[in-house]
Amino acid sequence: MQMRNVLRTKSGFGHRIVLSVVFALFMCSGCSAYPSNADNSNQSLAKTDSVMRNAIGDSIYSIIVEAKKVKAEAVRLNNDSTSNVGEINVNSKDFSWIRFIISEPKNYAGDIVVYGKFHPCFTLTFIRKKESCIVNFDFGLKKWNVCDSKGRTLKTFDLNSDDMLRMADILFPNNHYFETLINTVKK
Repeated sequence: MQMRNVLRTKSGFGHRIVLSVVFALFMCSGCSAYPSNADNSNQSLAKTDSVMRNAIGDSIYSIIVEAKKVKAEAVRLNNDSTSNVGEINVNSKDFSWIRFIISEPKNYAGDIVVYGKFHPCFTLTFIRKKESCIVNFDFGLKKWNVCDSKGRTLKTFDLNSDDMLRMADILFPNNHYFETLINTVKK
């Protein structure tokens, strides 16, 4: 009789282990009643790409996205002329940050008329094989434009945020103009 009680206890313990293992497997299997977020992220990426592609065209879009080299230039306005303050080749690890900032859909929302002459203070040149395009930023007017390789303006847009100004300050840490603009308190 005692032997039967021992067997029942052991077999009851065994059932508990099997049920615990099965329950743990179900918990770890990753089944869910909610759809995955992978489709949503792809749709968001496609939306961002389509806004940028529609705004600047396929050829310029391809140059920016597939650029193998990016040159950054800080420009200073002297009376009615500009002068080069500094020029660097952007490190390839910073390409994705620059593309991310440029691809922001809000930056393509419009081109509100402002009273002032567009004078770029920061320029990015995207180079892919033998093709290139130039993107100019005027942080004072909060405008930016996209130009062909010869510098002819193709499109002009409002600059939606200070993200590219911050990138310019990172690339040119000794530029007093960028630093002053970043430290200006908005009222």
